[in-house]
Amino acid sequence: MPTTVEPKTRLTPLRKQILDLERTYPDCVLLIRVGEFYELYDHNAIEYGHLLGLKIGSKTFSGQTIPFTGFPMRQLDRHIETLVAKHHLKVALCEQFQHDQEGGTRSFRRSVHRIITPGTLIDEQFLDQSENNWLLAVATDKTSKFLGLSWLDLSTGDFFTQETTFDSFPNDLARIRPREVIVNSNLKGDPDHVVLKTLQTMGPFVVSFEDMRTAAQMAIQRENEILREAEEQLGFDRKHLRPFSNREQSACLSILRYVNHTQMGRRPVVQEPIEWQDDSIMKIDRITIEALELVRTLRDSSRIGSLLHHLDMTKTKAGSRLLADWLTSPLTDIAKINGRLDMVEFLGGDSHLINDIDTYLTECRDAQRAIQKLSLGQIEPQDLVSIRVTLEALQKIKDRMQDKIMIVNRQVEESASAGVSAATAIPVLVQETVNNIQGLEHIRTLIRSVVDESIDQHQDYGFINEGVSPMLNELHVKLRELKDRRRHLLDNWMKHLGGLKPFEIKSSFGYRHVVELRSTITAERLRELLEGQVVDVSHTDQRRSKVRYQVPILSEIMESIERMEAQIVQEEKSILSATRAEILEESTAIVQNCRYLAQLDVLLAFSKMMLERHYIRPTLNSSTRSIIVSGRHPVVELALQDEGRQFVKNSCAVGHQELVWLLTGPNMGGKSTFLRQNAILTIMAQMGCFVPAARAVLGVVDKVFSRLGASDNLANSQSTFMVEMAETASILQHATARSLVIMDEVGRGTATLDGCAIAYATLHHLYHVNGCRTLFATHYHELADMVGAILGSYNEVQNDAGNSYEDESTAKNDSAAVAILPSAWRGLEPLEHVRCYQTTLEKQSNGAYAYMHHVLPGVCRQSHGIHVAKLAGMPQSAVDVSERILRVLQGP
Repeated sequence: MPTTVEPKTRLTPLRKQILDLERTYPDCVLLIRVGEFYELYDHNAIEYGHLLGLKIGSKTFSGQTIPFTGFPMRQLDRHIETLVAKHHLKVALCEQFQHDQEGGTRSFRRSVHRIITPGTLIDEQFLDQSENNWLLAVATDKTSKFLGLSWLDLSTGDFFTQETTFDSFPNDLARIRPREVIVNSNLKGDPDHVVLKTLQTMGPFVVSFEDMRTAAQMAIQRENEILREAEEQLGFDRKHLRPFSNREQSACLSILRYVNHTQMGRRPVVQEPIEWQDDSIMKIDRITIEALELVRTLRDSSRIGSLLHHLDMTKTKAGSRLLADWLTSPLTDIAKINGRLDMVEFLGGDSHLINDIDTYLTECRDAQRAIQKLSLGQIEPQDLVSIRVTLEALQKIKDRMQDKIMIVNRQVEESASAGVSAATAIPVLVQETVNNIQGLEHIRTLIRSVVDESIDQHQDYGFINEGVSPMLNELHVKLRELKDRRRHLLDNWMKHLGGLKPFEIKSSFGYRHVVELRSTITAERLRELLEGQVVDVSHTDQRRSKVRYQVPILSEIMESIERMEAQIVQEEKSILSATRAEILEESTAIVQNCRYLAQLDVLLAFSKMMLERHYIRPTLNSSTRSIIVSGRHPVVELALQDEGRQFVKNSCAVGHQELVWLLTGPNMGGKSTFLRQNAILTIMAQMGCFVPAARAVLGVVDKVFSRLGASDNLANSQSTFMVEMAETASILQHATARSLVIMDEVGRGTATLDGCAIAYATLHHLYHVNGCRTLFATHYHELADMVGAILGSYNEVQNDAGNSYEDESTAKNDSAAVAILPSAWRGLEPLEHVRCYQTTLEKQSNGAYAYMHHVLPGVCRQSHGIHVAKLAGMPQSAVDVSERILRVLQGP
């Protein structure tokens, strides 16, 4: 939107300020403080006024009428939420500063106090407390396929960096889920750049264009002015940036500059950047994150991911945020996974310990975000209280866990002295948590001595204990004396005038502390009492028949009270500022506490699930095989329980001799649930969570891929089938021998023969080239003949897992498990380690069908699509025609 062109007339000071601000902040919604209002002018009023539900008016400056709207100061938070959190806009908040000049005249200066953007929000009322609010910077090079990423949650100070590629960028976006993305300003002239196209496809993002140095520029300047800028201008220790690549450094500096710009020089507490270790994290691409509904998706930010929702039994906001991160970034290091599982098992072995820690966690608040607000100068007493109560709860947790450790160690010693096999030692992560939690008693004592928590939070002062400062105490004594004088004065008037409410004290029409009386008789009695020492100001409102007096003795007391209150406010601010500085000296320790708190909260939630939902500990190894006995889908199981129904358990042993499971079955027979279930259980296990199964022995997976469901991307001229093929191609290009792939209905979006050929080729590639564990569901039952597969055998699951099936119906077809289908089909080589499984329907005595949902060895030769059509409400006449045509097509 071009800046309004003014006629060549002399501009008023306010109008000149408005135009200067509009030129300086063209990409922001400009809210300008004028008196007790925030106002929008020119295109800001026209474009954004209606979003805020404001009526668009006009103002005249130097003879020119311009669009205008505004709202009272008290409504600021509501409108910031609408503009930034809801509509993803950037807001420049312009404040008003008064200058008193010689001769008693006043002038006003206006400047932007803070730029508020979706990625730099720190106010809890605008944030989803259970999610991180990431600001992401992407550093690009013209001649390289590599990208430098850096992402920061300004509300917590958490800071990460990573080097990635164009191909991996969409998956990184899905994992990080940023609210705002900073890219190089050079990309403004290249709208077809892959980074911008990816952002556009995955949206909705606020994209900010900032100058970034290329990797080549960083390499030249790396050891001098670049790191010096971080330290001198941005207040960031240069040693924290040295370990990273040039691209990562460029992205880190861009974030630091952007924060410095939006916060107008205020220095937040930013943690040392942590390099994202790709080799220790399971890769889950964006398609799989969305298909498995792990977390909130980028496209539908209002929907909570089903798995996150059903696993989130945490008690703290920090725990919820960490759980969301773990869900998209499971571990691949067996020792680290077992470390988490050990702690889950340790906590779960003592229900009293769980209940006690759970109670203490409930007392905790979001201390990490409170620290960030302090670092940015937002000093609210309730944030100090949040820090204090969290530290006190952490000390209780530390003491309780130390007691438990002491008891266990004593039991181990007694067992050893008695020659009995000793119990398991204290898990490393448990001891580490206890050792690293710091109660910081001096900070707790400081806050408790400073903040008066009994005061109503809506007051302007009184949050500080009077005894903290002699001056503050003296001010409060004087204030009480003044208020006593006022009370005695008004009580005397009340007795003299009589009645329930003979007068009111008001301030309006340019007069302050006006005594408003309802009748002239009462007014005359007050005048007599005060011996005429009043000023009649009734003329200020001719519409009302009330008498208004300005009473000098009352005005003097009221003004003295206001001056005293202003001094108290100033003294309290000074005390809070000193308290803030002392707390921020311990900010690193407090943030570390918050991280251990979040980890403990998540692992305790896993322990509660273990007990309440009867989950079991998975066994992780370095093989390329996954064995799950009597597995259940964690989300579907809970949904069925709510309906009073029971989930049908199914087992799976994929890998080695059964490298690929070819799964056929009717529509609605449970194939997709089975595929998702096994992927989700793998992710849960590698998070360090117990799983819903009778037994689980899992070779660690490096990547999980899925091709499920149907979707299109018509905005980029991609049909449903094109999207399906693109997703399939990506899996074939990136899956490794340690990956897990689940695929459903590959090839169904085109002609039958083409689709069947594509499905076979995909299966062939996964088997011979990728060599990965694959669950492949299809309605092309012909594939079973084409691959020459052997029917699956449950005996392998039983023998390898050391556990038999609980349901007789599951094993009734074991006799057929070794039956061999034709070994070759028209010269195609057999795929020896593909096994066929099926889900089935059973016809009841009344002619109706019932879904079994059991996964059994075999091939389902009918999809029963007509039955599903009937259930969906298709007219019986159409159903009859469908059945007749099917019989004809199937032949004699």
